[in-house]
Amino acid sequence: MHLDQYKKINNWTGFLLFATALIVYTLTLEPTLSFWDCGEFITAADKLQVGHQPGAPLFLMIGKLFALLAAGDTAKIAYWMNFSSALFSAATVMFLFWTITALASKCYPGKRSMNERLGIIASGAIGALAFTFSDTFWFSAVEAEVYSLSMLFTAMVFWAILKWENQANDRWLVLIAFIVGLSIGVHLLSLLAIPAIVLVYYFKKTSSPSLPGIAKAIAVSGLIWATVQFIIVQYFVLFAAKLDLLFVNTFGLAFGSGAISFVALLAAAIVYGIHYSIKHRKYKLNLGLICLSFVLLGFSSYFLIIIRANAKPSLNLSSPDNAYSLYNYLGRVNYGQTPFLYGQTFDAERTDIKETGLEYRRGKEKYEVSGKSMKVIYDKNMLFPRTYSDKPQHVDFYRNWLGLGENESPSFAKNLKFFSSYQMGFMYWRYFLWNFAGRQNDVQGQGSNDEGNWISGIKAIDASRLGNQAKLPESITANEGYNRFYFLPLLMGIAGLIFLYRKNRNDALVVLTLFVCTGLAIIVYLNQDPLQVRERDYAYVGSFYAFSILIGFGVMAIKALLARINAPQLSLIIATVAGLIAAPGIMGFEGWDDHNRSGKTTALDWASNYLNSCAPNAILFTNADNDTFPLWYAQEVEGIRTDVRVVNMQYLSDDAYINQMKQQLNQSAPLPIKMDGDKYVKGVRDYLYYIDYGFTDSVELKDLMAVLTSDHKEDQKEFTDGDYDNFLPTKKFKITIDAAQLLKTGTIKATEKDKLASEMEWTYNKNYVLKSDLALFDILANNNWERPIYFATSVSEDTYIGLDKYLYLEGYAHRLLPFKVDPNDERDKMERTNSEQMYDNIMHKFSFKGFKTAAYLDPESRRIAQGTWQLNNTLASNLIAEGKPEMAHQVLLKNIHEFPSKNYSINDTVNKFLTIRSLYQLNDLSNANPLISQTISYLDQELNYITSLDPRMLPAYTRDIKISLSMLYELDKMTAEKKQMPLNQQIREQYQRLEARLSS
Repeated sequence: MHLDQYKKINNWTGFLLFATALIVYTLTLEPTLSFWDCGEFITAADKLQVGHQPGAPLFLMIGKLFALLAAGDTAKIAYWMNFSSALFSAATVMFLFWTITALASKCYPGKRSMNERLGIIASGAIGALAFTFSDTFWFSAVEAEVYSLSMLFTAMVFWAILKWENQANDRWLVLIAFIVGLSIGVHLLSLLAIPAIVLVYYFKKTSSPSLPGIAKAIAVSGLIWATVQFIIVQYFVLFAAKLDLLFVNTFGLAFGSGAISFVALLAAAIVYGIHYSIKHRKYKLNLGLICLSFVLLGFSSYFLIIIRANAKPSLNLSSPDNAYSLYNYLGRVNYGQTPFLYGQTFDAERTDIKETGLEYRRGKEKYEVSGKSMKVIYDKNMLFPRTYSDKPQHVDFYRNWLGLGENESPSFAKNLKFFSSYQMGFMYWRYFLWNFAGRQNDVQGQGSNDEGNWISGIKAIDASRLGNQAKLPESITANEGYNRFYFLPLLMGIAGLIFLYRKNRNDALVVLTLFVCTGLAIIVYLNQDPLQVRERDYAYVGSFYAFSILIGFGVMAIKALLARINAPQLSLIIATVAGLIAAPGIMGFEGWDDHNRSGKTTALDWASNYLNSCAPNAILFTNADNDTFPLWYAQEVEGIRTDVRVVNMQYLSDDAYINQMKQQLNQSAPLPIKMDGDKYVKGVRDYLYYIDYGFTDSVELKDLMAVLTSDHKEDQKEFTDGDYDNFLPTKKFKITIDAAQLLKTGTIKATEKDKLASEMEWTYNKNYVLKSDLALFDILANNNWERPIYFATSVSEDTYIGLDKYLYLEGYAHRLLPFKVDPNDERDKMERTNSEQMYDNIMHKFSFKGFKTAAYLDPESRRIAQGTWQLNNTLASNLIAEGKPEMAHQVLLKNIHEFPSKNYSINDTVNKFLTIRSLYQLNDLSNANPLISQTISYLDQELNYITSLDPRMLPAYTRDIKISLSMLYELDKMTAEKKQMPLNQQIREQYQRLEARLSS
């Protein structure tokens, strides 16, 4: 095979793999929005708006181009943005193939035989296909998220350095600089490839590499990374902000004049430097400055953020409309600080607070001081702090994970144990083994044996960790995430590493460096606290990319081993077939069902149902992520229920967001916030303390607001720093009720007038008032029931500010209604319904079709299905109690016919049990009994597995055992009472078997 022929085959195979991956991802693509950040990204891209920190401007601009392919069909915008991820991911696979073949070619120096060149092609194809079907990469390839484009940039820069190595043309270095700059506007993953790139450069330029030389190269790469990560991305913007402060506050010039001057001065300095380098023949200086120019050119995508922030779009988080706010936006200041090399332990006490500088906000004519940046000093600190979070749930987790006593402080050894076992083991190696060994299920993992662990499929190995594999219940074996790879992809990668190390130690070190920097190094840098709200494997996809390179070399390892006993041609054929089966074959076969999102519309259906839970022109208070982003998408992109104003409580502490709430948005009128802007600007009333003044009577909320927003010193208190500030003098609030107003606004029906309380009194449930609380008080005090007020069912307890007894379910949201409180009613807000309205919403306005049409229900969709079934059960139970059996029956039938019948967890079974109980109350045994059979079959499998475990593992299943026993006991009573004797006998036998197992 001639070299030209090989190049053509290499190129065309890359294109073929691109097409293959694109077909796979298109077939499994989600047709509309996904959960988590996707809804926000699509919304921001469609109208070029400003999303959460630190933004992804280039991703938004590219996303806008794909959104235009919808040709005016708003329902297709999400599809085309999802397709962009599929396209970027397929291109990543193509570049991975060319990367593997470039590295593999170096294993055969000199003239290569046809067999060797075909082996190189086979290795590249199998490594690329393995990554195609890897769990984490596949997940991001079928939804509109930044990770697919970020991975493409990472693949391109690593491929480009190999092209530079082969051609010794420094234009490739300039291309790398430009791609790195562009990637800043998407995600910073490609920066982590810099150490590997520098090593390639070092090995090319050095004839005899040494350990000191390698260490020096790594140090230089760290300097380059820090320069881009901090100096360019953050401090260039800070320098611009400082100059803007000077120009505006000292010289009286317009906002932005200093920042523009800084950009002009920087450009002039670089131009002069390039001119100087050319004139004096300073080649390295010239190359460095040109590379810097292209990094900055790529980084210039962030002009979109500041331009669009000044345009004040409807989505404008943090409003980074000036250099100072852009600096904070890029620095992710809203996410707080995490200690890295030195910091506090979780049980440390605060001993002091030190000022570290001034913070500024944009005023009407100049920058104003908004406060002081502070650093908290603690009494207990250690090097490399890994157990630092003092959140109560985190403290409990640390103690449980590390076996600490109630008052025991973590030692440095325990700290390192948490780092190695949880941060490295659970939050990285578990994910790594998901991709290359197998996965137990798709349940969100929080440290338990039955949640999201890796599994190989080899019974002896898995049984030692996860219990008796011969008795696995269907909740595990029928879970789409139950993927068994039998260690085959992992073993191929290890074999590939050994082969590469023997053939080319330098390249082995380069690939390992890429693997470590894009995986384990991120773990060290992020220093994650426990109980993450979602799995974080997407952050480490770069390391899985690097391991896929080694899987490709695994084919060459098999071929080399077989060549000792077989002819070269036969060895190649066997190695290729074995490699295809052992890695991409088994990964694609096992992983297809849990990555197939075709037909899945649950996120959009949920968002629509949430909005349709609300009466016209409602105000809905929510939390971030899945409680808000799908709602934004539904309203902003598809125009669904734009009369409802969605208010995210996390963002309501930002003055810019409060200002947005005071503006008309689509069909939603401005919110009734009466505070003037100077009452809540950044640095003013950010945090108000509660000071108990002993008030026994409730205070009218409107009167309290007047005190909280007063600028008079008599309404404020002098604190230890000498400053006067407002404070909360009582927790007893009230709003006087005008029945005529509630009738006029349609808040209640005339028949409900007697249910009204004369005053709505409640006790505030915090010891402080945040700016978001202040804005909420303002809305409640001034709304005068003109607009219906709702709270999402999933917000934190303190978000309800103590209003629980006045909250009634009308679907997915609680409505605030000032009905009299029955002291004998012990139901909480999740059991109290505005039944007729909720019935109308569920039966006539909600759509649950996505639960049936989806090829696969992901954990978040299942959580929503479980929650919805629970809400419907609550409504049915209340309707029965209210004497409306026919309505209750219709709700119960809807549960049976429109929700998944599959049991994924004990929660599904509890929902079915509650439906059974209500059906028995209504004497509908024909629909109830099949559910009983399903339930006892599920419980039998689950308990058979649980009782086969090592007794030391049983405490982790205490809840499941108790719930199962309780349900069996109740089903025994119900079936006996209704004389369903065959079922009753089945239940009793099962109950007795379980008792015998547990007692033994």
